[in-house]
Amino acid sequence: MKPFQLDTVLNHRKRLEDIAANRLFEAGRQKDLIQQKLHEENGNLTALIEITEELQSKTIPILDLINYENQIDFLKNNILAIKKKLREKTENMQKERKNLIQRSKDRQILENLKEQQNRSWRQYLDKKEASMLDEIAIVRHDGERQIDNEPEY
Repeated sequence: MKPFQLDTVLNHRKRLEDIAANRLFEAGRQKDLIQQKLHEENGNLTALIEITEELQSKTIPILDLINYENQIDFLKNNILAIKKKLREKTENMQKERKNLIQRSKDRQILENLKEQQNRSWRQYLDKKEASMLDEIAIVRHDGERQIDNEPEY
């Protein structure tokens, strides 16, 4: 009996691997977007701090200074939230990377199993063919021997 065909299972595993690769790519893209946003917010914070320091040296009304300090606090809190989100996205990306590696290993194992199964099947067929050829040779040889042993009329 011919062995089980692994093509359907391999195709399914390949699709799972492709899905995992796409998810890893998307997780990396989201992480990059968050990193870019963090970089922009850090730049905004630095610029606002410089403006505040410059205005402090020029004597500005206290209400304006309080507004600038509130904006700085808001940006600092925003940066902390973005850093937290960046950690989450980084963890998600690492999880997706591990998932992709596992999917890839699963597919490779099945491909190796398929190759081994095909080799075993070919060996079985070769042995079967050799035994059939041996049987044909024996029958032919026995037939020739019987013809040689028959009396001539």
